Amino acid sequence: MKRNGFTLVEMLVVLVVIGALVGIILPNTLAAIRSANDKECASNLRNIDTAIQVCYSETRDWTQCNTIAGLTGGGYLERAPVCPHAVGYSIVANSGGFESDKAPHFGANWPPRSTDHHI
Repeated sequence: MKRNGFTLVEMLVVLVVIGALVGIILPNTLAAIRSANDKECASNLRNIDTAIQVCYSETRDWTQCNTIAGLTGGGYLERAPVCPHAVGYSIVANSGGFESDKAPHFGANWPPRSTDHHI
């Protein structure tokens, strides 16, 4: 007797195998995306801090270096950075001048210690 198509059992086996593969791949993919977004955000924060320092070293005027718009308009940043976590970047005063506000992005424990490997 000649058969055309697949049996129900064969179709169920294929669906179970596909489901298992998705179950294995999806969490790793999401973790990789999350890690890439964290690294992009950290890079943006470093770029802002560098732009602040370059701006001040050239102008010796903190008022020109204390906003993202000022850094972008002054040519210290090519464009305003966009956070992949949809949190805006801001600049705050510190004891030596200004720096990017890292707390909304990574909490008070940023930058990570050498034992932290999530970034």
